Amino acid sequence: MIASTTFSIIFLLVIVTKTSSMDLAAAKKVLIKPLYDVPHVENQNSAPKITVSIYYGSLCSDSVDLFKYQIGPSLAKFHKYVNFDFVPFGNADKKIFEGKWFFKCPKGLTECMKNKWQACSIHVLPSKQQVLANYLVCYMSSTSEVHSGYQCTRNMALYDEYYGKIKKCYMNRELSDSLMIQYSNRTRSVLPKSAQIPSIVINGVYNEFEQDEAKNDLENVICKYLHPRPAGIC
Repeated sequence: MIASTTFSIIFLLVIVTKTSSMDLAAAKKVLIKPLYDVPHVENQNSAPKITVSIYYGSLCSDSVDLFKYQIGPSLAKFHKYVNFDFVPFGNADKKIFEGKWFFKCPKGLTECMKNKWQACSIHVLPSKQQVLANYLVCYMSSTSEVHSGYQCTRNMALYDEYYGKIKKCYMNRELSDSLMIQYSNRTRSVLPKSAQIPSIVINGVYNEFEQDEAKNDLENVICKYLHPRPAGIC
């Protein structure tokens, strides 16, 4: 009886250790883009850029509204001063079974698929000149549940160069799962359990008291972090 119990404990420890190791290994396989870009040369005020990280789910209605009514209008206005950073995991959950990752999203399989497509879009598309940010605003604003990626690459003249690369990443389960694990780990490490989706994080620091304002007046929150405040913008 004692020997059987000891074996069971050892077996469980092996499973937990193996699962944790696979989680870490999966995340390490992906070359992560830097969160901070070099400020644009045309930034004559020499104001350092701040990073605004958006933690969101692709079919969450509040996330969609944030992209349509807050992020979209802010892109052109703050392009010299803000790096937008996107984390498309939301309130999803992950489990590993027989060496493969499986994801469960609040809005079902379609949301998980769209989260993963956006993760691959972030991995493939260039972040400078706001190509990526504008693409994600287009994607999140699209009413199509299936063809948003196709439509937005067509609309933005990105199809020939990037659509195939995004699709290849998406179809590569090892790569796309690794990206999702990366975003899962970031979400869990940065946001408290009480945080809602979407959440806005400035310069890597979550501020509970800024969330409501950021979701309704993102431009005003951004201006609070710009020193000196750019004339004519804030």
